[in-house]
Amino acid sequence: MYIYIRQLVVSPPPCLNLLPASLAIQSACTGTDAMAASAGKKGAAWPATMARYERLEKLGTGINGEVFKAWDTQDNLIVSVKRLSGSGDDGFIISGIPEVARESMCLGACRGIPSIVQHRRTYADACQSETGDSFIVMDYVGRLNLRGYMQRRVTRRRPFSEDDVRRIMKQLLEGAKAMHGLGILHLDIKPENVLLDDGTEDRKERPKKGAIEADVRGEVKGDRVVYKIGGFGMSQKKGPGKSPPEVTILTPYSAPELLLHSREYDDRVDTWGLGCIMADLLSGTGASMFDGESDIEMMAKVFGIVGTEGIKEWSGYSGLAADRKSKLPGKEGASRLRHKFPSRKLSSAGFEVLSGLLESNPEKRLTAADALKKPWFGKRRRGFAGFFKSCIVGVLPEI
Repeated sequence: MYIYIRQLVVSPPPCLNLLPASLAIQSACTGTDAMAASAGKKGAAWPATMARYERLEKLGTGINGEVFKAWDTQDNLIVSVKRLSGSGDDGFIISGIPEVARESMCLGACRGIPSIVQHRRTYADACQSETGDSFIVMDYVGRLNLRGYMQRRVTRRRPFSEDDVRRIMKQLLEGAKAMHGLGILHLDIKPENVLLDDGTEDRKERPKKGAIEADVRGEVKGDRVVYKIGGFGMSQKKGPGKSPPEVTILTPYSAPELLLHSREYDDRVDTWGLGCIMADLLSGTGASMFDGESDIEMMAKVFGIVGTEGIKEWSGYSGLAADRKSKLPGKEGASRLRHKFPSRKLSSAGFEVLSGLLESNPEKRLTAADALKKPWFGKRRRGFAGFFKSCIVGVLPEI
């Protein structure tokens, strides 16, 4: 992993003392670079330090920056480049050196994990200028994320089968297991941060000027897709005796303890998010099951389905602020999850995984490692029904 720091002084800022020795840091803050640092705005040219990357198209936008597809003129390879705002005057949350270093280190620590987007380089602005943006370069995966794929399947009336969901969840849980084994918490698991690689795009051929990009609405070979977790902007590295920070940016995939603003959380906040993704895949609506305009609305939906019994049994419940406890629904005790996903939609083995991931009591919630040990992910006997289904799948195109 490489982090290139442009700075005015030879010694690195204090935050960079946390960087492991494996990171290559290059100081190169010239007058040209300092002036060019302000060029990272939407639609503007990238700074001089990013000259090797030719921007091709925007892939997406998040809360702290935007992601582009680009051509690496030195490695002759298509890559993804995430621009992090250094000023915030472009509508994004400001990402300073500590934030950029944290994201890069968490992403870089996951090198070699098949279900994690791979980090290549980071160009960070340590000039302390008001407009200095930073850039994280990653392997290019593809232009389609899991949210877009779910919505497209809804449009084409092709719901995910239980086998489809099992295949996707196995990859994501394996990625989470490896990530958590390294002490990394993602903290922002959601379909938008899961990218699809079906092997149909050539990464070593530069698109011709004026050429029309490949149609993202085309065919996707479902059984060949590799699902990769990205979006490490909120990720954290666990440390011994280190109290985790409060997570203030909440989504419909945030675990109950985060919605209640607790700082007592661990890697099972990520497996809750994966449980939400599993529920979304099974529901077939393309939307978030716990979507809401505020954390209060999201809490109402969460506890309206999974119930409040589990969270009230959690040892950390007593330490929650009284005003947070008062936001819990008063009449939602038992879980209604099985009613939401009856046996005709999800087998008992599959429901064991779903209910284990969507357990509101963090202490009883499945870890990624425990989830993968469940029978649902074991070797399956195909039988006549499985053989017949495979024949049909072989005839009908996967979209």
